[in-house]
Amino acid sequence: MKIITLLENTRMDNSVLETRHGLSLYIESDNHKLLFDTGPDDSIFKNATMLGVDLYAVEAVVLSHGHYDHAGGLRTFFQQNDHALVYLLEGAQNKFYSASRGLPYRYIGIDPVLFDEFGSRFRFFSQRLSLFDYVQLYAVKDFGEFRPHNDVLFVDKNNERLLDDFSHELVMSIEEKKTNVVFTGCSHQGVVNMVRTVQEAQPALPIRCAIGGFHLSNTITNRLTESDDVVNQLSVRLKSLQIPKIFTGHCTGIAGMSVLKPILGKSLDALYSGKIIEV
Repeated sequence: MKIITLLENTRMDNSVLETRHGLSLYIESDNHKLLFDTGPDDSIFKNATMLGVDLYAVEAVVLSHGHYDHAGGLRTFFQQNDHALVYLLEGAQNKFYSASRGLPYRYIGIDPVLFDEFGSRFRFFSQRLSLFDYVQLYAVKDFGEFRPHNDVLFVDKNNERLLDDFSHELVMSIEEKKTNVVFTGCSHQGVVNMVRTVQEAQPALPIRCAIGGFHLSNTITNRLTESDDVVNQLSVRLKSLQIPKIFTGHCTGIAGMSVLKPILGKSLDALYSGKIIEV
């Protein structure tokens, strides 16, 4: 399996690739080509050209959740790819807001016009969906493990603005070589809960790699949104899951990486625009 990081918050010092607050991963596996998230705008298309990735060849798009930094590139994608379907949880259609920069609330959801303009391209599900038999999408189960602070993130439901419970966030697993690779997006529901969701559903398949953000930092200020103690505890818990390789970035932030790394050691690696992973 080959995974190319089309977009992330950072890049190598000598790179000319675009960076944005967001995430997009291009995945080639078993003769299929997938896109996991689209970043916040059309930056993935500029990077795809430089990285030699043909986005017209993408057969399916999976959206981890209904926030703009993972779905903002959809309109341009639809204009450049006329056939790939987009898979997401039903709740991702809701309207989402952030109070992270104070009032008034900022809209951070998917452009609702897209659902009207390109309605035939969306495929919604509620609990579990299988793609190509070996790609599984799951609604995340709460095992009572660590969940990041989401107290500035809201959703509109029934004309009421509520704290977002992130029931619109999915976890994806791809089976290859009798093992699973897990993709977590932002892990608003907690990366351990997401990994355990996959483990419970497919207990015979060990997880050899986990990829995605862990929502631990304010990437504008580069400060942790959790205490060092909490992130250390998360590191220990992740290590206990015995996942050979973990790639993280985006909302994990440099600050989050610096606390995770001493405990997770060589098993932990950073994502950046242009990062190529072969697992």
